[in-house]
Amino acid sequence: MIRKITLMAMIALLPAMMSAQDIKFGVVDMEQLFKDYYKTKIANGKLKKQAETYKRYSDKLAKSQLQLTEEFKTLRDSSQNIAFSASQRESKRLSAQDKYRQLKAKEVELEQYGREKRIQLRDQEAKMRQDILIEIRKSIAKYAKQNNFTIVLDSSGKTLNDISAVIYYQTQIDITENILKIINQGATK
Repeated sequence: MIRKITLMAMIALLPAMMSAQDIKFGVVDMEQLFKDYYKTKIANGKLKKQAETYKRYSDKLAKSQLQLTEEFKTLRDSSQNIAFSASQRESKRLSAQDKYRQLKAKEVELEQYGREKRIQLRDQEAKMRQDILIEIRKSIAKYAKQNNFTIVLDSSGKTLNDISAVIYYQTQIDITENILKIINQGATK
């Protein structure tokens, strides 16, 4: 909030500090740049592949848990079957208790694995996003300096009221496509 107020104050004061001829505004759609940047697509593919690997292991744990559940039920039922002798029922009861402990341990393992991997994927995604945005910002800054822009605004940004921060601009100051060409130069077709 304070950053937006400061930015608006700076924009309002720019005309007083500079003549109108010295001010050159540019506008970019950071959302489009991020989405259409080839490195974003590569990173998203890697994250998706990693998530699928985690899911396969999670499914394997769930299958193991299901098997333990069935074994526990079988042992529990056998421990209550009067067709078996008292010593056999006691042996089955003890085995059922042991299987129940294994089942609970597997449930905890599955839950903990899922939680850890969700956090890990979220952190990887945040780092990837941050790194890509830094690259995009550097490209915008370089382009802006080379083309004498005084300020470049993000047209995709929203205020706290969910209103676009940039209400109106002439399309000739939108440099999104120029930046997109620059950042995607390294992409293999």
